[in-house]
Amino acid sequence: MSGHIATIILAAGLGKRMKSGLAKVLHPVAGMPMILYPVRIAEDISSERIVMVIGHQADRVQKALSGRNVEIVHQAEQRGTADAVRLAMESLKGYRGRVVVLCGDVPLMTSKTVSELISAHQKCSASVTVLTTEVEDPTGYGRIVRQADGSILKIVEDKDASDDIKGIREVNTGTYVFNSPFLSEAIREIRAENVQKEFYLTDSIEIGLKKGVKVSTYKTREREEVIGVNSRGELAMVDGMMRRRINNHHMVNGVSLINPGSIYIDAGVTIARDVTIYPGTTIQGDTTIGKSSVIYPNSRIADSQIGEDVTVKDACVIEESRIGNGSQVGPFAHLRPGTILGKNVRVGNYVEIKKAVMGEGSKANHLTYLGDAEVGSGVNIGAGTITCNYDGWKKHKTIIGDGVFVGSDTQLVAPVKIGDGAIIAAGSTVTKDVPPGALAISRVEQRNMEGWAEKRKKRKAEEE
Repeated sequence: MSGHIATIILAAGLGKRMKSGLAKVLHPVAGMPMILYPVRIAEDISSERIVMVIGHQADRVQKALSGRNVEIVHQAEQRGTADAVRLAMESLKGYRGRVVVLCGDVPLMTSKTVSELISAHQKCSASVTVLTTEVEDPTGYGRIVRQADGSILKIVEDKDASDDIKGIREVNTGTYVFNSPFLSEAIREIRAENVQKEFYLTDSIEIGLKKGVKVSTYKTREREEVIGVNSRGELAMVDGMMRRRINNHHMVNGVSLINPGSIYIDAGVTIARDVTIYPGTTIQGDTTIGKSSVIYPNSRIADSQIGEDVTVKDACVIEESRIGNGSQVGPFAHLRPGTILGKNVRVGNYVEIKKAVMGEGSKANHLTYLGDAEVGSGVNIGAGTITCNYDGWKKHKTIIGDGVFVGSDTQLVAPVKIGDGAIIAAGSTVTKDVPPGALAISRVEQRNMEGWAEKRKKRKAEEE
């Protein structure tokens, strides 16, 4: 957008109807705190300054904004939208330009619609422009009352509206563009003369008309964008809408979603083209998936980096992990935080890995636990292998060199180091380092006692 823009985001309310110990704007929508959606809009429209008015749980809201260039203003007592804007304008004292006002609880609003609002404001040289839309059920919204010539006369809040005005379906979305000099004047003149005894920003419309400045509206057809979140039901509805939007975005960009209504992808996820994702999959947080990978049904992937041509088979859990190109995971595998798989690694049925690295081409195909371990390249981990990393007080590390073969049902009692090319015989409990190229075997010598089973049966019969 051309010209100077500052954005004020109103996010001070608790949200009583949410019936929650968490401030309303911190509730997640598609995995991201609601408050970050208007922040992204403010960034997208090239706001020079972003001022957020917060109140309830201020510390937690500020934590959610960590890393974002947002100025914080505290509204200790929630006395209405105009009071919140007044506090923000004190922070913007001396600023000259356009001021966009956004609501912190309207996450479906898009940068495109706000940009169109700003363009309409510029085009008609207005001092204030309000974004409106028509809805089927206007209950709870401020109504747009127009004059005979179609221009706006005022905005009447739902609780202050007469029956005639309540029949109006065009509503205020709570999104505005102001010229800063007019906004600074108007908020000083707003009075709390209403049922709620609050200072309404909507009163700036009538003040503008009395002053003879240009007051305009921009009506959007994107009705779903203006839905505010005030209850758990509305949160669920908005979350579903956002997830459909996200899924459609990925499909447009070349991702195949098999039955997209059953696939849950968070707002922060990045997916390359030609990825295929099957039903029941949940992809959360800061996750990236490389091109041509396949995610089979009922897996959950969170805050992980999945390389190219990776296959995640059915019912896997992958958390804070990195998977190299060409690797295969699952089915029924659990990669816990700190797992790093190199290229072409195989991790199979009922394998759990935690804070461990597996080098290129290594395999752990069945029933294995690898924790606090470094596994080299070309290693085979047999079924039932366990790295015994915890002694009851501390975690210890297991280091397995390149080309090692670990037989089935082996326990590696850390701290222990297995040298390159070593072989661990099946059924061994390894408590000492194994030199490179050595065979390690640790098990009781087998004895076959002829006729023992029959003798046991007779003894049991006699006892009975």
